[in-house]
Amino acid sequence: MVAVLVAFFLVLVAPVQAQYSTQADPLSLVISPEYPSSYQTVTVSPRSTLLDLSASTVSVSVNGAVVQKGTGTQSTAVTVGAPGTETRVVVSVTGPDNRTYTAQTILRPSDVALVVEPATTVHPFYLGLPLTAPEGRVRLIAIPDIRTSASTSISPASLIYTWRLGSRILESSSGIGRSVLVATAPVRHRGAEITLTVTSSDSRYVAQAKAMIDPVDPVVRLYPYDPLLGPDYDHAITGTYDLKGTEETFRAVPYFFKEAPKLEWRVGGVAQTAQRDITVRSSGNGAGSSSLEVSARIPNALQTASSRVLLRFGEGKSPFSIFGF
Repeated sequence: MVAVLVAFFLVLVAPVQAQYSTQADPLSLVISPEYPSSYQTVTVSPRSTLLDLSASTVSVSVNGAVVQKGTGTQSTAVTVGAPGTETRVVVSVTGPDNRTYTAQTILRPSDVALVVEPATTVHPFYLGLPLTAPEGRVRLIAIPDIRTSASTSISPASLIYTWRLGSRILESSSGIGRSVLVATAPVRHRGAEITLTVTSSDSRYVAQAKAMIDPVDPVVRLYPYDPLLGPDYDHAITGTYDLKGTEETFRAVPYFFKEAPKLEWRVGGVAQTAQRDITVRSSGNGAGSSSLEVSARIPNALQTASSRVLLRFGEGKSPFSIFGF
């Protein structure tokens, strides 16, 4: 219940920081981006439904220094500082009747980084970041850097985290200290945008980050397997492969499946073992070639991948078969 109430409170309060005035006010400011990060350049634009800004004198000052003076609704670029600093922007408009209207805002830069960790299949020594599997599990971790001064940070546990899928608030995952989101990725070709808004308890400091969850098609790769050194994950086999002797072992590695798939091997078109490794042996004294194919699939799911190589053995040109077991 607390998380729901907090999320609802954010919907009411957070948008107030966008313009710092109501429609009844003669002058308002539009800030873009709404929640600036450290050292970012933002634009400040005056807006009014009651004043003719094109016939008025518009003056913009930043931290007490006038940086722009003219007429109209021209935007002013303002570069904010480090976390914990404040940049005060004041816009004054003097109309044809010599009446002056003022609007101001204080920009407080705050940062939050999003780490996306898809839970997909890769080999145990994979150095890259796994890609997202269709309908697979994804964990998003927020790392905020929100400060009240250059040396004073707000504890991440006391911040309010509001997670959104598109424009919909994920109420069950939002709340105080809820810095981790575990979600299910969409189906292939349907990306999902996750937006995180982190707010201090007094709503003075706000940071925002976005991440696109875009699933990819799974793949399966073949690797040579040495009985002493193990699988050679640095060299995937593609195209044509020459056997080094009369017997050799290969390992199949499925990538970016939401769970471990079922493997099926074929040697020369003949179905073989369903294990992750297969050993092939050449028979006879001549030479020849045969196909080695592996397919990976998840039953009852539209996730399949296959890989095929041509194995060559011997030194002559007479075709001899090989078999796997």
